[in-house]
Amino acid sequence: MKIVHRLLVLALLGLSLSACASVQPGRSVGRELDDQNASISIKSSMLRSEEHALSGVDVEVTEGVALLTGQVSETSARIYAECLAWSAPSVRQVANEITVGEGASAVGDRARDAWLSQRVRASLLADSAVRSVNYNVETRNGVVYLLGYARTADERERAAQHASLVDGVERVVVYVRAGDESDQTPLRGARRAEMCNPI
Repeated sequence: MKIVHRLLVLALLGLSLSACASVQPGRSVGRELDDQNASISIKSSMLRSEEHALSGVDVEVTEGVALLTGQVSETSARIYAECLAWSAPSVRQVANEITVGEGASAVGDRARDAWLSQRVRASLLADSAVRSVNYNVETRNGVVYLLGYARTADERERAAQHASLVDGVERVVVYVRAGDESDQTPLRGARRAEMCNPI
């Protein structure tokens, strides 16, 4: 009976250590779960939307920042998509990078964007001064978006520089929170009211 008890304790200890190892400084399991739930919630709301066609909008939520990319046919649809993003309680900022126009991205363009994202991730991984697991890299039409958490503002700048040096990257847009900076994000309630009241 004692052997079984010891094995159980060791198993629980191993699970605890593996869970701790997966959490990087400045981030938490709770934050990651909030991000995943927010992403699912926003995407579901967009799929259910009857007022606007939002199937061309992509959603990525990292560190409470909801990145919206893609294309819609009308400015009102772009605004509505942002309003839906603010509806997720754990979202503290919405980065609305949706373009207004006609025509979807070609398969070749999407493949090129995926390739650029991989090259940027590889560049971040190769630099020991950048904790690459804390970054989410998304690319749309040659524009690289960096999201996540940097231990310092210098690390964030370093990551952005790596991305900018990858051949084929047209521009780098950074939505990364730095641990050595105070949070200057506007209050969520006020920002949501500003975006959604006119709708």
